[in-house]
Amino acid sequence: MTKRVGVIGSGIMGSSYAKNLLLAGYEVHGSDPLSEAQDRLTELGRKAHETTGDWLADCDLIILSLLSPVVMRTVADELATLLKAGQIVIETGTFALTDKEAARDTLSAASVILLNCPVSGTGAQAMNADILMLMPGPPNAIKTARPVVEHLTKGVIVAGAFRPGTQLKFVANHGVALHNTAAVETLAYVDALGLDHDMLSTDAGQSRMSDLRMPLMISGAYDPPTATLKRFEKDLNVIGDDIACLDLHAPMFDTCVGHYAQASRTLPETHDTVSVFGVYNSKYA
Repeated sequence: MTKRVGVIGSGIMGSSYAKNLLLAGYEVHGSDPLSEAQDRLTELGRKAHETTGDWLADCDLIILSLLSPVVMRTVADELATLLKAGQIVIETGTFALTDKEAARDTLSAASVILLNCPVSGTGAQAMNADILMLMPGPPNAIKTARPVVEHLTKGVIVAGAFRPGTQLKFVANHGVALHNTAAVETLAYVDALGLDHDMLSTDAGQSRMSDLRMPLMISGAYDPPTATLKRFEKDLNVIGDDIACLDLHAPMFDTCVGHYAQASRTLPETHDTVSVFGVYNSKYA
């Protein structure tokens, strides 16, 4: 059994990974350059580091939860000099395939294995291990990593080769964007009619996404976020680029992107993605 796990990046998702691993009995070490993130790690009961370092060579598995492809490239360069041959790194973010493949190639040159394992679910779901993880890669590496990540998830989908992990994540977030904005419009319609919100939990338009997101829209619970506008806008841009490369007609997605762009212009970028509901309010029009 893997005993020591390193988590690099301690935002909403990374801190959730750490919490669930600690509950499962693992020794967890983590790093984040932000002092408040380091404090969060310490409060969770794990060893906090400001930067990557030699301590990573003693980890049986390393999980990345990073903000941007630029940070991912920097971390990959660092890990290539710090890790031992055969160590396994799990990259959980939503980034362009070219960026993921560049990180894989950097680590592969050092005989380190990068598994492309994006997750589907919000930060609130991650805190309760209620997320799905997509896991493509070499069977032996999956065999080693899977027992660990099963403590973070409600399910693991083995996705074959390297690319399908990211492609499936794009599809999942495409669906999230559509469902979120559909829920926004439905809720705005209900409010305009003066109807009771309770009916929305049992009507024919109910969905998993509306169950998760509509209560936050109704209560205006935008901070602390389960997923930020800033981060989701990044995801939508990556997905939009992929759709454009496929020359795919996606008018519903284009509409959703417009709503999120307006929300990003008028609301704090740290607000939850459900704050897109605000663009339906005349205050933000």
